[in-house]
Parts: sequence; structure tokens; C-alpha cells
Amino acid sequence: MKLLIKIFSQTTCIILLVSTGIFLYTTYCWKNQSIQNINSYESSIFRTNILQFENKTSLSDNQKQNADNEMRPQIVTYAFRQVFHDSAVLYLDGKMTYNGTVYEFDVKKLRELCASKANMVDHGSNSDGHGPMISQINGRTLLLFYYGNVNMGYQIVTYKDITDVIEKSHLLFFQTGGFTLSLIVVMGIVLYLSLRKITAPLISLREATLLVSEGIYNFKVPSEGNTELAQVGATFNFMTGKIKEQIESLSNINRTQKQLIGSLAHELKTPMTAIIGYADTLLTVRLTPERQEKALIYIENECRRLSRLSMKMLELTGLYEASEDSFNPAEIQVDNFLKEVKELIDCRLQEKNISLDVFCEPKELVKKFDQDLMISVVTNLIDNAVKASRKESKIVLEATPNHLMVQDFGKGIPKEDLEMVTEPFYMVDKSRSRAKGSVGLGLSLCQKIIELHDFQLKIESNPGKGTTVSVFW
Repeated sequence: MKLLIKIFSQTTCIILLVSTGIFLYTTYCWKNQSIQNINSYESSIFRTNILQFENKTSLSDNQKQNADNEMRPQIVTYAFRQVFHDSAVLYLDGKMTYNGTVYEFDVKKLRELCASKANMVDHGSNSDGHGPMISQINGRTLLLFYYGNVNMGYQIVTYKDITDVIEKSHLLFFQTGGFTLSLIVVMGIVLYLSLRKITAPLISLREATLLVSEGIYNFKVPSEGNTELAQVGATFNFMTGKIKEQIESLSNINRTQKQLIGSLAHELKTPMTAIIGYADTLLTVRLTPERQEKALIYIENECRRLSRLSMKMLELTGLYEASEDSFNPAEIQVDNFLKEVKELIDCRLQEKNISLDVFCEPKELVKKFDQDLMISVVTNLIDNAVKASRKESKIVLEATPNHLMVQDFGKGIPKEDLEMVTEPFYMVDKSRSRAKGSVGLGLSLCQKIIELHDFQLKIESNPGKGTTVSVFW
């Protein structure tokens, strides 16, 4: 706003000064031109009258060269009245002889003033004529003309009242001044509105920078047109868009990191439970060497699987660059796969005395998938089924050429939550899930692994009757 006021003030001052100068100069020129036109016209008439007057007085002198000097004033006055009528004053030997005007003039002062200005008009060696002078007499402005004949001893003063011209010039001055002032006001308003429109992008840009400093990046400044300010606005919008993208990217990375930590914790839970169970058995139960070896081999295999699984989880979340062997689907005997899963989840099932019924039709069924990742999927699905099931109930694990299914007969999932259960950190019963150590990442992880295999996940549930989760492969 300060910039707008500065530009407006400076521009208005410049316009005011220029328009005032033009106005004063135009008024002055008009006034002088008017007086000059009157001067030229009146000077021409005055010269003509002087010539006529001198002709008449010269003719009278030739005819009456022997006349008495007392007749000279009457002769000159008579010729003067015939030529000038009542618009001039006649002086003989410095004395006013005839005055046809309503004014009285100081002829001596006029002559001295004219002589000092040296505005002599050549009328011959025996006469002097002087240009016009402007004088104020009795509140009127007069244009005076003076002429004197040295030999004849007379002087003539005539005038032209230019008061109306002066008054008109004054009236024109005020009219033009009022018009100029009005024009300046109108131009000022137009200029202000134009500057306000021009500087509007700067104001919007200032507001946008304040919003950006507060973390709001959806605000767009005007960028229409091809002006420099429009280009600045477009650049600013591009910049805020890039900043928003970077922040969203960082937020996604942060969310992925959180999901990674939760996924790792979630996936370590089931194998660690089995490892702890076998370790407790070795410590508390006296086993035969064969069973001890079997337990130790199982612990070793699970530790190796945890190592592979942790690396694959890092690669799945995109935090580490995937290597060529990060995803290795292979032809797997499904029946053996299901038996391995049952052994892994057995300790978890015993906690609630839940039976797991495993079916594979046909027995020789073979499918291509990454065994470590699919073990993670199935153990997650069975773990969720255990959480939803009552004690001493059962869970069905079934494999066919079309699908792999995990079915429980527990409390089920409400219909409004069914579409959200695969979202990261989403839990149907948050308080109960947290009490059991769940973070809401199991199904989200399963969804990722299934998509990686180009399989499809389908969840069907009836509250109070149970849930069926199918993987179509």
C-alpha cells in the first residue's frame, strides 16, 4: 500500500505541475494575443485618423496663412472633432483644448513615459508618435495612444477600453483553472484505480508470502496476462507448488518410515513367539537329542527367515533400493507350504486353544510366489483370525487352484469398516487392538505383498458370525 501511495503522489504532483504550467502559459498567451490584436486594430485606426487630421490642419493653414493666431485653436479643434469625434483628447501648447472622453490624462507624464520606453513610430521629423500603453484610470483598464506635432504644438491622446478583455481573461483563467482542477481530480481517480489494479498482484503476493510462512501453500496469486507482475505471480505459484510437493514427499517418507517400524515390529512378533516357545521348551523340558536338534534347526531357520524378511520389508517400503533378488517368486508345493505355516503359527494357536484345519486340493497343487513374503501374508491373516476368534474355536486354512482362504468364526467386521481395514494403522476396535499389541499394519502389509504378486485380496465378513479372507492367485 505504501508503494501505491508513493507512486500515486509523485505522479499526481508531476501532472499537477505540468498542467498548471500549461494552463498559466495558455492563459497568458491568450490574454497577450487579445491585447495585441486590439492594439494592431486600434493602432491602424489611430494612424489613419492622424493622417486625416494632419491633412485637414495643413489645408487650413494654406488657406488661412495670414489669419490671426487666435483662430488656430478653433481651426485645430474643428479638424480634431471632425476626425476623432468624442473618443480622444486634444492638447495645444500643453493645455487641454478639447476632451471628448470621460477621463483626464497627464499628457506630460505620458510623453515622458513613452520617451523612456523608446517606442517611437516614425511620422516625419516634425511629429512624434508613440505606441500604446496600458493604464488604470478610474478603475478601468485603458489602452492609450499618444501623438504630438512639434511645429503645430498639439498633442492627441486617444484610448481603447480593454477592461472587458481583462475581465474575460480573468474569467477564462478561473474557468480554465476549474476545468483543469476537475480534470486533475478525474485523472487522479483514474490513476489511483489503475495503480491499484496494477499493484494488486504485489499485495496478493505479500499476503501469499505470509500464508506460505504459516504453512499454507494452496493460495494462488493472480498470474493472468503477459506483464512482468503476472510473470512474477506465475513464478511464485510455481515455487509454492514445488514447495508443497517437497513437503508432501517428506511427509510420505516420514509416514513410510513409521509404517516400516510398525511393519517390522509386527512381522517380528510371530516368528519371535515361535522362537521363544522352542527356546523355553529346550530350557524347561528334557528332550531327546533328536528333538533338541529339531528345535534348534527350527530356531535357526526362523532367525534366517527373520533376516530375509526384514530386508524385504525395507525394500517394500521403498527406503532401500531393491536388489535383483529382493523379489524371487518360485514354484512352491502349496501343501508343504501350508504345513510350514501351521508349524510357525502353532504356538500362537495354543494360547487360545484354537484348532487350525488345513485343506489343500489337490495335494500336488503348485503355485508360483515368493515363499517368505507369502508366509508373512498367511501368518498375518491367521494371527488376525486368532484375535477375532473365541477360545477353543477353529480356523480354516484352505488352498485351491483359484484361491488361498483363511476363515474364522469370530466376531466379524462391521460393514462400515470393511473397506478401511487394509489402510495403514487402521484398527476396527482400537482399544482392544492396542491392548493386544496391534498397530494396524497387518492387512496393509498383506495388501502390498499381494499386489506385488499381481494377486487379489477379498475380505467378506458377517458381524457375529466370522470373517473370510481370500487371496485369488
